[in-house]
Amino acid sequence: MDTRPYYRRSKPKQHDRQEVNIFESLSYYPTSDLSVPLGSDPSVALLDLANSLFDARAAASVRASVVNPLSVYIDPIKKDDPRSLLTLVEYVKGPNRLHLTDMCLAAMAYDDYFPNKSHDLRSKVSQAIMKAEPGYCGSFGPGVTGAFSSEDGEGNYDLTQMWLLPLAYSYYDELQTRDARERLINVLLAQGIIHRPNEDDTYTSGGAPNDWSRAGLILGVTIPETENHVLMIATTRYLTNQLLYQRNPSQQFDNRRNSENCTEQLLNLLRNQLKNDFAEYNAKPYQEETRHALLNLCSYAYDAEVRLGARMVLDYISAHIAVSSNDLRRMVPFRRRNEGDRVQQIPDDPGFMDVSLLDEHSADQITVQFALLAGNTRAYQNNLSFWVIPQNLGHEMTFGAVSDYRLPPSIHDLFVNDLHRRFFQRLHRHLMMDEPGQQRNADNMEIYAGSPSYVITAGGRPARWVIPGDFGQGYKAQNVGVAVPISFMPTGHSAGADVKSNTARDLIQILHFSDNFEDDISHGSHGGTENYGVAPDFACGFASHFPTWTGVPKDKDGIFFVNKKLHGDELAGFFLAIIKWQGFVIMEAFDTWLHPDVSFEQFKNHMMADNSSIMFKAGGLSARPLSLKAAAQVLGISVPFSFRQLIAVAGSGNIPHPFNSGQETIYTTFNGNRIHFVIWNKRELDNHEVGSIITKIEYGGGNPTDTLKDAGNYYPHRDPYQFLTGTILKSVDDSGDGVVMEIHNPFLGTKITLDWHDLWHPKRISESGEVEEAGNNHEVWVDSNWTGPFEGDFFRPFNTLAAAVNAVADGGVIKILPGTRSERLSIRKRVRLVAALGEVMIGAR
Repeated sequence: MDTRPYYRRSKPKQHDRQEVNIFESLSYYPTSDLSVPLGSDPSVALLDLANSLFDARAAASVRASVVNPLSVYIDPIKKDDPRSLLTLVEYVKGPNRLHLTDMCLAAMAYDDYFPNKSHDLRSKVSQAIMKAEPGYCGSFGPGVTGAFSSEDGEGNYDLTQMWLLPLAYSYYDELQTRDARERLINVLLAQGIIHRPNEDDTYTSGGAPNDWSRAGLILGVTIPETENHVLMIATTRYLTNQLLYQRNPSQQFDNRRNSENCTEQLLNLLRNQLKNDFAEYNAKPYQEETRHALLNLCSYAYDAEVRLGARMVLDYISAHIAVSSNDLRRMVPFRRRNEGDRVQQIPDDPGFMDVSLLDEHSADQITVQFALLAGNTRAYQNNLSFWVIPQNLGHEMTFGAVSDYRLPPSIHDLFVNDLHRRFFQRLHRHLMMDEPGQQRNADNMEIYAGSPSYVITAGGRPARWVIPGDFGQGYKAQNVGVAVPISFMPTGHSAGADVKSNTARDLIQILHFSDNFEDDISHGSHGGTENYGVAPDFACGFASHFPTWTGVPKDKDGIFFVNKKLHGDELAGFFLAIIKWQGFVIMEAFDTWLHPDVSFEQFKNHMMADNSSIMFKAGGLSARPLSLKAAAQVLGISVPFSFRQLIAVAGSGNIPHPFNSGQETIYTTFNGNRIHFVIWNKRELDNHEVGSIITKIEYGGGNPTDTLKDAGNYYPHRDPYQFLTGTILKSVDDSGDGVVMEIHNPFLGTKITLDWHDLWHPKRISESGEVEEAGNNHEVWVDSNWTGPFEGDFFRPFNTLAAAVNAVADGGVIKILPGTRSERLSIRKRVRLVAALGEVMIGAR
């Protein structure tokens, strides 16, 4: 076999010196002309614009990573120097080691965009590789031997290997020496050490151990390895084995046949992620590290099943990010790490979040990948007039630029086309204790109600430790899942031109942060908060934070209306109706961008007329809606009355109590939806101290786009294992063990189907109806020089094209390795021939 990786990198557009100057002067995130302006005509080719500027975004990212190519050097002058290609890792107990840094990938990519021989970056990377050493992967470093040494150093070298894999596959030919190429593969990738206390050390090559989910044994107790380390180690081992097999076709490097079958291990991991999300869901920072592994598998796996499976998981993640974000900002429940500024709260309003949403350490860092992929960078430009890409985020975006994954059109549209962002989505992850490691031990939900002018996000409920096991590793506060407040996140400048888009304190927040999960042993018999009170255009709960732009007083109860329609040229806008009473809060939002013909007075009149039974309960009248006249009589004011009078009376405390803790109430929205909800603060429901839930939605008879009736209702107690329900993401499999997911774009009328019923046969149907299948001989390999067993996969390819044609499925792919062979054949099926390295000639002699 040829020792070169069977992968061909797509070359991006190069940039001349004048364009470099543009990036120097407009180096905010990523360039000034990448965001699609609010109010764009939907008929404009928004996706074409975003896609046409992908290479510009990538170039800006690489430029930010390298900064000055002449200042990049090999050996570190000081610890964690961002300009160095090497860093000294000091293990607590064990020899210090030089590791390559993520600057290496940016340095190799720099010449793709800004070719210039003077800086010699690729030669420097080759030199750094010759000095680098492999390290310790996973949770534990060399000093960990038992319970009392569990804090004596981490491994984490597998995080570095995620950056080394693109060097080996994408830039193999650009490394300057054969010695550098071979050391990268045979040493830095193959000899990563996985130290497991009281277990044999293993390596990131060869077969996986049969207890691969275990990080070690301490005092006879199994310590599970973390989800992100499991996937990164498995990915490194799998992709390194491919390269080693090309040098030594031994069974230990045959991923389909070595011990524990490395291919099957990855297929199970990927399929479970598509079936039930991640154990370390929305983790800060581990979700980005998990994504690195997925991007590497999607780009470089030789097994079509793994390659397609990783892309299907990435499609799911992309759709999840689209519905959970607004201009790339997210405030979502997460699991790991519950500490520091990631859970920072407003000092004078404790329980409500004061985290960054864009560019600080506490922000959700995975969204920078989507700044690159989607290009909807408006929030960054709205936040600051000049924003420089930090070097670490430039590295992160460079990783995405080098990888093959790109957003499918129907998902990409949900990021950039504001007028298509109307959805209601639920995600319910559930227990899957049969998976090795037993880390899928959370049962909770995410809920999102989107509209062009805002996104309302439910805050979820806390979850127990993601890593079972004690001895300083599992039962740490940082490893629990946290609930964040329900949030109302305005689009663009709709809340006001002076409102910052970068901080959570400028969001409306309802219900408190909580990490107090329901656990009979450690936290008593009840949990903290259950922040589920979100429906289309609606949110409710107990306790609230209203930022100053709302005008809602912190210390007063009553009925309040907010008018944020038409701020200058800003087309995004909304009305809000808010009822506050002794901590109880309900809020309705109405999108004025979708319905500019509706006046503020009409909205207020609707709220008063359609929900008088909530606002004016009194004695026997509480069971039926009141007319405005009857309401006025209850309040003791004359008809006609002004809303100012009404609010004044409500604020004075004379309005009867509209809520009862733990009892169902119904609210009717402007669009006609009757929302049944419960708010409680006395532990009446779900064994949680306080919370809110939506028990039922009676959808109105109007336009389905307004009511979102296609989202239907979901009752967890009736169908506790249905993963996805809503207008965008749907689980449609009924078999229990199978996985079928649909990703819809209702405005485009498109659907992506991800079908993984059969572990060895994933199938994806695109929005255009193109069917991609893996397994069942939908992709076979041919190597004319192969003399071993013939089964058609990469490790045991056919050695004749005729055998491959006979075996390949109709519509399948034949991958041809470099070589020479004469044969005559007849092809009577639909087949696509692919030259793995582009050095194949087919023809008659």
